[in-house]
Amino acid sequence: MKKDLACLSMENIENLLENVKKENQRLSASLCDKCYLTDYSPCGDIWTSALQNALNEHEIIIIPKGEKPYIIDNSILVPSNRHIIAECGATIELATGVRVLMVRNTNTEDGTHYPITSPRNENITIEGGIWQEWCQHRMGYGSSGMYDENRSFFGVSTCMLLENVENLTLKNMTFKNCGGFGVQLGEAKNVVIESITFEKCFADGIHVNGNVENLYISDIKGYVGDDLVALNMFDWQNSSINFGLCKNVIVQDLELSLDSHYKALRIEPGLYTFKNGKVVDCSLTNAIFRRIKNIKTFKLYCQTPIYAPNEEPEPTDVGSGDNIYFEDIKIDLDEPIDKFNEYLNGDKTIGTFAGFELGLNVGNIYFKNIDITLHRDIFPESYLMCIGPKSIRLEDGCEVFDPYFSSVAENVYFENVTVNGKKPDDISPYVKEIVFDRLYSDIASSGSGKIKNIIYR
Repeated sequence: MKKDLACLSMENIENLLENVKKENQRLSASLCDKCYLTDYSPCGDIWTSALQNALNEHEIIIIPKGEKPYIIDNSILVPSNRHIIAECGATIELATGVRVLMVRNTNTEDGTHYPITSPRNENITIEGGIWQEWCQHRMGYGSSGMYDENRSFFGVSTCMLLENVENLTLKNMTFKNCGGFGVQLGEAKNVVIESITFEKCFADGIHVNGNVENLYISDIKGYVGDDLVALNMFDWQNSSINFGLCKNVIVQDLELSLDSHYKALRIEPGLYTFKNGKVVDCSLTNAIFRRIKNIKTFKLYCQTPIYAPNEEPEPTDVGSGDNIYFEDIKIDLDEPIDKFNEYLNGDKTIGTFAGFELGLNVGNIYFKNIDITLHRDIFPESYLMCIGPKSIRLEDGCEVFDPYFSSVAENVYFENVTVNGKKPDDISPYVKEIVFDRLYSDIASSGSGKIKNIIYR
């Protein structure tokens, strides 16, 4: 396995991202041309033109607290060198029935078929305020959060799209009633996202796609219908326009609401092929995940869309990673995250589930200060960690996962791990390598997971 020569220690990752935060603050503080949104007159109750004109003409736009929400009926476009400050109590609300996203930067480009080449927006900060949609459930792709009415960027489904951007900060914001993602991010460098709350949002909260370097995410909490934070370097066509690596990352201090229905955190590497035939490894390197609450399963594997036996799965393979740290995490694995009968009934071949599910080629991965509770009296095939392929066949024969994928972990480090309140003398009973050997006759279904070295302290 090729080792990434740019691997950084935890301390170096922390120092690098602390410097990113300081530089973003410095750049934002350099802006001085200020106005209030209320300096501009609305069109009746609609503030779309007023906010857009303010952004076109000034660097700093302050949105005062008002007695009523500021209603937006079309997408707001944010240029470079802008700082939006919504005062405490200010609500910016997407008009009922509007299906396009609320906010995006100006230099967005669809990177679905070819790598992006246009210049990035720079130095954008949005802070404060309640950013509210009108949805009461997940709307589905193409029903809300679209790039435009024609859905010309097919993989966009979000309240805010920040893409092809550098030196971006989002902080102290609340998102409410989002029918798609809260924030969709990709093709970005030097990104700080902190102190974000989600209230009754119905898809991912922070949805990160490919080609992202230097990413700091901290203090994210609330209710979402899917992942509170997702790092999908590889993703499906309907939920990404950016594909590629992600490196130098901190994701910390996450707290998912207990009444959220899907208590998982998705990290998805994979191989992606552009139209010109170029294949990119959508990898993850130098990443720290720590102090994350109310998540049952961390999903580190590539997954193609569901396919029938007479269909070819999407052409991809497992991606890679190196220097990935998980620290200070408590998991009560009292049920599988996906409620398929094979998991619920403990199928010996395909019923494995775990707190950490790996399906990538990874160099070094670390688990430190992990406290997991397994309920093996009910779920005998539950584990701390597993590696290898997954498979679930639906009643109509369609396959949910990719039973032909194989993956290898070079070095897996465990330190200060507690299982059911005790520190085991031997970690191996709680780690499983999954092997499939021609599970089915009608689809490719031979794959394996392999750990070369386990270092247990």
